[in-house]
Amino acid sequence: MNDVRRRAWMEGHLEWAAGEFGVRRTGAPVHTSRLHSVGCRVLDAGQDAWLRVVYADPEWGQGSYLGSNVAANEILGVPKPIVERWREWDDNGRRMRGELSTFVADRSVSAGMAPSTEPHLSDQWIADLNHALHALATHPLPKHGMDPNHLNDGIRAFFGVEVDIADVPWTTAHCDLHWANLTAPHLTILDWETWGKAPVGYDAASLLCATLAYPALADRLRTGLGDFLGPPTAHIAILTAATRYLRFADGGELTELALPIRRLALETIDQL
Repeated sequence: MNDVRRRAWMEGHLEWAAGEFGVRRTGAPVHTSRLHSVGCRVLDAGQDAWLRVVYADPEWGQGSYLGSNVAANEILGVPKPIVERWREWDDNGRRMRGELSTFVADRSVSAGMAPSTEPHLSDQWIADLNHALHALATHPLPKHGMDPNHLNDGIRAFFGVEVDIADVPWTTAHCDLHWANLTAPHLTILDWETWGKAPVGYDAASLLCATLAYPALADRLRTGLGDFLGPPTAHIAILTAATRYLRFADGGELTELALPIRRLALETIDQL
């Protein structure tokens, strides 16, 4: 279906889910950039909450990602929404899921993965992010997450470098850390749909790649997240993140980041 029809279809399910959850919509629908999910602010027994509807589709990904936001409720010490109620249903063979979560008052830093203007963030915000990533790293390593073979193939294809990512340390990670999934002025990490295991430092490296259009902020991240971006293990994490962003650029997205990310990757390769 085209984008206009998909928007209407998703908003119809959002309206239906509001009735099923017994909540009243108080905000306009907010769609993700690829129209994979839609959400809005609602009142649940007089309290603000967030209602979200998402669908399973082979174009988006394989696996049990529909349940990942609920599974992330077990992660402690990280500022994030909590899914309080959920249910699934089918629409002509397509699996749908509705989730009612705690409401986050602060807005995302950016509407997209990379901000269109330079974010102005306090030193405390960066310190809070560093603390959150450390807390996330202490969560028991899950079985699900990034595929080492896929990552190895990407690094080889883009940079001609042979590495064995399976041999580097792995940790629990958000796996999609960018500026649309972070709020300010108070830090909350949103969208835990793809969290799982990743090479150590991957989240910090992913955010760094999304920030390279703003060198001053990128330097602040290198300092504030130095525990993740400073050790030698960060070299593999940076190449992994760079590969993901360059795949986006190959598809016509985030093309403005392609050149600075290639520069970062080449500098990283020199340090291997």
